[in-house]
Amino acid sequence: MLLGGILSMTQYTTLKLTEKLAGEEAIAHAYLQWSDSSQLKATRLSELIQFLNEIEDESACKLIIFWGLNTEQPMMDASPPAFEECSKWEKFLRRLERFPGASIAAIDGYCTRFHFQLALACDYRVATTRSHFQAPEVKEGYLPGMGIFRLAKYTGIGAARRLLFTGSPCSVTEALGLGIVDRACEPEMLDRVIEETQEAFIPIYPEALQNARRLLNESFATDYEDAIGHFLAAQNLCLSQLVEKT
Repeated sequence: MLLGGILSMTQYTTLKLTEKLAGEEAIAHAYLQWSDSSQLKATRLSELIQFLNEIEDESACKLIIFWGLNTEQPMMDASPPAFEECSKWEKFLRRLERFPGASIAAIDGYCTRFHFQLALACDYRVATTRSHFQAPEVKEGYLPGMGIFRLAKYTGIGAARRLLFTGSPCSVTEALGLGIVDRACEPEMLDRVIEETQEAFIPIYPEALQNARRLLNESFATDYEDAIGHFLAAQNLCLSQLVEKT
């Protein structure tokens, strides 16, 4: 539902949402208004879940861009999250990874803790040259969610072990080399680079994108003989969808 270009189904307190058109594609811009990234507060989580519900059920958006996945300074010595909130958070991230469209993270500063976990669940990450990435949770006695699982797929186990066990910050240059970041730019160019990135994603065919994402994830643990069967089934579905649209 659109009202003057603003997603207005729900009044949010921790999110600011706008919906814009790029050609014929609707794009949802979600601005996280979190004072820090160290707390998984119930309101933040419930509003993110509600946002995804509305995007999937009431919007034509096929691309989500998350802004504000950063702070000016790293948040250290945070309180551990409640276990029940961890489960809800991971269910949200998994839903985002299965969203019938694409997701982009725009990062301009310190990206740590829950900001970092959300960025890793997105399909593409753009960061400015003043950004840093850090996962200090293991050094504090608990785990950075399934960020452990996602980080290793981008960086390899060796680099992931070093980043997680030491809690050391990672610069944009290193993040690019490790595959954590897909593109870097100067801070004043972030808006323009995000526009270029969204244009590169368009047009979006949800069926093809979802199946490509799934097959890519399965490629780490599936041998070719099994993968070819999965591919052919997915390809048949994608081609059938194209025929229906023509």
